[in-house]
Amino acid sequence: MMAFDGGTMGSSAFAEALSRLKQRGSALLVVGNVAPEVHQLACRHFMGDPSMCRQRLFVTTDGFATDVQSSIVDRSQHENHVIDYVTNCRSTSEYPDGDSTMVSYTTATSSTELISEIINTIKSIERDVEPLSPGELRVCIDSLSTVIESSNRDVPLRLVRYTALATRRRNGMMHVHLPVARDSELASLFEPLVDAVVELRVADGIPQQRWHLTDAAIPSDWTSLNE
Repeated sequence: MMAFDGGTMGSSAFAEALSRLKQRGSALLVVGNVAPEVHQLACRHFMGDPSMCRQRLFVTTDGFATDVQSSIVDRSQHENHVIDYVTNCRSTSEYPDGDSTMVSYTTATSSTELISEIINTIKSIERDVEPLSPGELRVCIDSLSTVIESSNRDVPLRLVRYTALATRRRNGMMHVHLPVARDSELASLFEPLVDAVVELRVADGIPQQRWHLTDAAIPSDWTSLNE
């Protein structure tokens, strides 16, 4: 079981700190030089069990980590939202359709428009679903790499900051993928904007995670992503 949806991965102090994050909302930075499939596995867990009451917003920038096609094909009666960031180097993505899948799809062609679409979509979800339960809103930004490569440094910082603020205000859970090492300069740049850094690795063929809470020096144990 993923820690955020009920399990524990370390000391009682870590479990208590994690419980507080669940109630007040959180932003997570997911790092690790691992295969995209490992990030995708983590993403599916963070977005929540399809059978649970969730409002999911996928922000796709390069398709690295969301695995949206499989994530939104579920039997949930709750709407899935997709905002696709389309640049000169990247065309729109294709998503499954059908009577069993509820998808609200929009595109953004600039970083300013992307941030605006995210904020407006979160506000729209809140209006439609209010009141949102703690953890009901789940937001994923699939990778910061494209935004970092196509913009100056301030743009991805604003993207993470504003998305995190909007999500926390609704007691939701936002995570953003950055496929770099935990101790990289890029990871340290974004760490002050989030509540925890989730480090991914593969050990003996098993995808694993370890959490680092940013407001307390309380790391979790390494645990399997498959639990």
